[in-house]
Amino acid sequence: MIIRFLSLFLLTSVLTSFSPVPNDTEKECALSVEIKNVRNKDGVLYVFLYNYENQYPDNPYKHLTIDKSNIVNERILINLNGLAPGRYAVSILDDENINEDMDFFLGIPTEGYGFSNNVRPWLSLPDYSDLLIDLNEVHKKINISLHYIL
Repeated sequence: MIIRFLSLFLLTSVLTSFSPVPNDTEKECALSVEIKNVRNKDGVLYVFLYNYENQYPDNPYKHLTIDKSNIVNERILINLNGLAPGRYAVSILDDENINEDMDFFLGIPTEGYGFSNNVRPWLSLPDYSDLLIDLNEVHKKINISLHYIL
């Protein structure tokens, strides 16, 4: 009886000692993005998240469509949860007429846009490397101000 008990105790101890323990590389992170300077409640905001350069700008890792009715004082806060630690880039389009595209007049954008690190491009898209942010903590908050030319 004692031998049976000891055998069962040892087997239980050995099996529980091999239970998986999460390491830091498996933790999930959250990124909060406060979008500022939204000029009106018309249309929607498109938020694009990239985690590899070959995704930028046409094939985002994640994208969200944000209803602008929740904008208060030209601002809205969105959360991107369940992200792996790493480096990310964010771009935003204020699609005021909901045609799923940036509109232009004589080559000048007529709708708002913004990028992580508040990069302000001139005459072309910014470089992916300029947009990168490090997401290594459980929760990180960034601010992106939208820019309107016309």
